[in-house]
Amino acid sequence: MNNYKEKDSKEEFQLERIALFSDAVFAIAITLLIIEIKVPEIHSSTISDKELWHELVHILPKFIGFTVSFFVVGLYWLAHHRIYKYVTSVSQKLLWNNLLFLLPIVVMPFSTAFFSEYYIGSLKLPLAIYTLTICLSGFLNFRLWRVIANPKNKISHHIDKVIVSYNSARALIIPFVFFLTFLFSYVISWSYLIPPFIPLVSNLITKYYFKKYPEVMKRHYN
Repeated sequence: MNNYKEKDSKEEFQLERIALFSDAVFAIAITLLIIEIKVPEIHSSTISDKELWHELVHILPKFIGFTVSFFVVGLYWLAHHRIYKYVTSVSQKLLWNNLLFLLPIVVMPFSTAFFSEYYIGSLKLPLAIYTLTICLSGFLNFRLWRVIANPKNKISHHIDKVIVSYNSARALIIPFVFFLTFLFSYVISWSYLIPPFIPLVSNLITKYYFKKYPEVMKRHYN
């Protein structure tokens, strides 16, 4: 009995360490997003509101980039929190996949700053790097979830196939939408308006699963 309790305590401690480390990475990444935005400097003896407004408009793309990335990182943090409630034990495979998932999250402040600084209609490289970072985050989030849900890995209790499918679909929403945004950028100039539809797509998927599998979904998410 004592051995079982000791094992459970050890597993809880290891899971807590993973959660704390991951939360710290997410928090630092979000903080670095705003650090990249500098307060405008006006070298003039007399400063007017018009000049300040002009400078704020000049850094508006950086604020847009910050806002988008803030919510993207936030959504990945929520996803990380959601899938880890199924984890019951720790393995090397889980640790490595969790670490790999955090890699593009750490890169997010750089790709956001690069995209915001050089986003011009004729330049595709900044958007490509930004899209790649987000798509990589989504793919590794999807992979992490599949590792957790796979019964062969023995790191979670049995997870209903509906829940596995639901979380897999949600994991691919963000990379799918941003990949479409990148493709449409070659055709239409307002492709940047596509990402705000991510919550709508996510909500539609959730409604679909609640309608098709009401008992399973209510048991896990109500």
